[in-house]
Amino acid sequence: MSTVFKPKHGRWLVRLIIAAGLILACIALMRQVQAAFLNYQVKTMTAEMKDLKMKTVCVGRFLIDIPADAEVSFRGAMISNWSIATYEETNEQFAARIEKKEAQLSGEKNEQGRSSLESTHQIDKNGVHGKVHVFGRQWIPHMPAGISGETVRVEAMIRVQKHSFNLTREFGNDGYVAKLGELVTQFRSREENEIPTEAGFCFDGGFISEPIAVTQTERTTMFVGLNDHPDVSIALNMIAGVTTQETLLERSDRVSVHREYRERFHTLRRGTRTLNAQPGDELLERVHELNGNYGHSFMWEAVHNKTDSVFTPDMSFELSTGHGQPGTTVDASLTDAQALVLWDKMLSSLRIRPIVDEPVAVAP
Repeated sequence: MSTVFKPKHGRWLVRLIIAAGLILACIALMRQVQAAFLNYQVKTMTAEMKDLKMKTVCVGRFLIDIPADAEVSFRGAMISNWSIATYEETNEQFAARIEKKEAQLSGEKNEQGRSSLESTHQIDKNGVHGKVHVFGRQWIPHMPAGISGETVRVEAMIRVQKHSFNLTREFGNDGYVAKLGELVTQFRSREENEIPTEAGFCFDGGFISEPIAVTQTERTTMFVGLNDHPDVSIALNMIAGVTTQETLLERSDRVSVHREYRERFHTLRRGTRTLNAQPGDELLERVHELNGNYGHSFMWEAVHNKTDSVFTPDMSFELSTGHGQPGTTVDASLTDAQALVLWDKMLSSLRIRPIVDEPVAVAP
């Protein structure tokens, strides 16, 4: 009579499969519980934040609400490829700066040993005064026939009410002088919390009135800092007349860091989100840094925005936490729930600035 030995490893395999299934089920349940608790926290905090004082800021053609005690700054303003810099100074300081600029340029030489400063043009129209300088001519060798081999720098220094503005362009020509001289007459000063009622474009300390064509690619970026949370960085960026082919979610799937360190990114929200009829992508993640710190990376971007309207710019909104000294990270001062509530409160308020004073048509 022969004895049949049944292998024991079969039973262990079954037990292992069952144990693995239980572990996965526990993990899934734990995530559901965490998500439910986070949703509860968000709802509770949303109710608590109803009385949070907010202030409205004008950015480009849009308005957005931010915490009342937040500090706002702007960078990167441009129009028609002219870079715009804003100065808060007195009339005397402005005059001294122009004098210093002209003295500096008069003492410099171009590539052919001539005076760098070629001409100055006075501006005094629509309450705007200042000068346009043409200087720094360069000769570019081996240019194809029919293409100019010379460029100059053209710069406007203007004063409008309480602010001064510099408009500069690295590579220009003499024909730009008249266009720039006309463009700057559309500028005016603007207080930080001022909300214009007429059509136009808001930037740092200033406002550009119509007419502005979408092909002039108006651009600005607003930065927001929270005094009680110095590790938090918030930015709103917009540029008209252009769009991006790759969406935020497509780019996220492609970027290698998300694949290599996937376990360090916990998705709090991912999907589409439409704002003011503009489709967009939203990606909100908690990030576990390599040094052990936890932070947040929240982003919203417009998807395939129209390029034929100044009211549908290529636009992005970002909120991130955990920023320490330059090049370093710290633990986020906001919890997941706090970050989500603040994000939704601000992003949901983003809207096109209403126009009360319509421009009056001038008869030909």
